[in-house]
Amino acid sequence: MRRGVPSLSALQAFEAAARHESFSKAAAELSQTHGAVCKKVNELEAHLGITLFERVRQRLVLSAAGAEYARRIRVHLDQIRRDTLELVRQQSEVKIQLAVGVTFASQWLIPRLHDFYALNPDLQLHIMGRDQPTFFDNSSFDAAIYFAQSLWPAMPGQPLVNDDRILAVCAPALIGKRDSLTSEAISALPWIHTRDLPRAWLAWSETACSKVIEPSSSNQHYDMFIMAINAALSGLGVALLPRILIERELRSGALIQLHPHSIPNPETVYYSFPEQKRDWEPLKRFDQWLSAAVRDYRDGCRRDHTAAVEMTLAPN
Repeated sequence: MRRGVPSLSALQAFEAAARHESFSKAAAELSQTHGAVCKKVNELEAHLGITLFERVRQRLVLSAAGAEYARRIRVHLDQIRRDTLELVRQQSEVKIQLAVGVTFASQWLIPRLHDFYALNPDLQLHIMGRDQPTFFDNSSFDAAIYFAQSLWPAMPGQPLVNDDRILAVCAPALIGKRDSLTSEAISALPWIHTRDLPRAWLAWSETACSKVIEPSSSNQHYDMFIMAINAALSGLGVALLPRILIERELRSGALIQLHPHSIPNPETVYYSFPEQKRDWEPLKRFDQWLSAAVRDYRDGCRRDHTAAVEMTLAPN
């Protein structure tokens, strides 16, 4: 034993003997002989200069000092076990470093990750918010998901969603008991603008009306989609937002589409990865799950559209 530090094997032998109040049971638990456990406990007592056990009528009984020491040692041994198991678990996990747009991660990807982990318990996604181009040569990312009009340069990948629509939405409280508004009525409300769709309101009004309309109330400008979504949820105005980012809010009724007209989203959701990662098995598994999640999303969109049409055609 090092001075002041008993050996781990001696502490394990003592803790097991203290818990069972038996050298024989401790020896069976530790897969050692009775004599080996006795020797380690005796050496520990000699090292400490303290009697840890008393022998009463051929029974092993902890002394007061031994009981307190066993309680303390048990805490530390349990922590060593937990730390060891955690280290082994971490080494057995495979980590995928994923760069994702902040709003897409918050609104679409993260709510679906329960299914991913249920199917892939040995994989861990490390998700970092990135709304600007990520170049794999200068980072440790294994893949990226982002909105863009084309794949980022020198980054192979594939489009995930290229037929998204931009909807005019607001909180129900903003329009009271009305189900929808005319384009002229919409112009009387505050308009919410986002950095990544600077011409959306112009494109929407040009195609929704016979003439370009302008807001008669104040305009609001937000840098990120997540800001615009929360502004709309708070009743601050009408926003033009990609449907893929507000799926849950539309289904829950927290946001409503207040005009039937929509316009194509000029940007595609892309999934990219470094060329050298193309055949990396963990990334292929994530790719398969992601493709299935997108198919489920599309199926949900079709069901929602069918339900909306049936509701419109249903007799009063």
